[in-house]
Amino acid sequence: MTKENHSKEITASEAENQCCSTETGSTTGIYKSGCMICGAPLIYYWKTKESSCYFCGKTLQANAGCPAGHFVCDLCHSADAIKIIKNVCLHSHKKDMVELMNTIRSHPLFKIHGPEHHSMVPAVILTALKNSGQQITNDDINTAIERGRGVCGGACAFLGACGAAIGAGIAVSIVLKADPYDGENRQVVQQATQRALARIASYKAPRCCQRDSWLALEEASAIMHEITGKSMPVKTFKCEQFPGNKGCIREQCPLWPGTRHSLKGGNQ
Repeated sequence: MTKENHSKEITASEAENQCCSTETGSTTGIYKSGCMICGAPLIYYWKTKESSCYFCGKTLQANAGCPAGHFVCDLCHSADAIKIIKNVCLHSHKKDMVELMNTIRSHPLFKIHGPEHHSMVPAVILTALKNSGQQITNDDINTAIERGRGVCGGACAFLGACGAAIGAGIAVSIVLKADPYDGENRQVVQQATQRALARIASYKAPRCCQRDSWLALEEASAIMHEITGKSMPVKTFKCEQFPGNKGCIREQCPLWPGTRHSLKGGNQ
């Protein structure tokens, strides 16, 4: 496995000078992959470790950090990203879920990996539905974003359910207006998450939020067609982020340039 190029790595003191205060909204010195502060690869802990967030200062139980000791909590990690998701999804007229996803992810403040994807997936699904004529409101999209924020980073391995798959379930839940007492719709929502999770879990691979979000959207496309009758095809595209993703599975990924996409998916 190749290692990331950290030629731009900076020290903690340099990061203090470059990085923003969350109050001003400045965004210089933020890395799109690895540690937000210095760009080093993240280290995941088997057991949580008490750490103080670099930005807000809150002391929390962390499941990841970097070799320099930097830790950024989920709320600070996704703060600017949530604004990006809202700005795109509440104003776009696009019906293509992949175009919406790639528009959001192309923003320089949107990280390659992170819990913000758990909000992005349901927001993109609902936005595409709304723009296709489904009765979806901005409040529905905002609700989906907030529900997605409740899924922690690393849920794919720590909780056994990828947040992108849960995001598909969130979107279905909002379309059906499901609640815990509604047995029929509760089942449909859980089956939606199950189907998206099965697609993601068919790959023996480290996390890749782009790949897993795309797989969740593809499965959500079929699910929403069954529920609403709306056709929202999910197209493939050539990945351009692999140089910054040390866990890339390369030719085994359906988004790898030159890979012929299989509907069945998986690399086992």
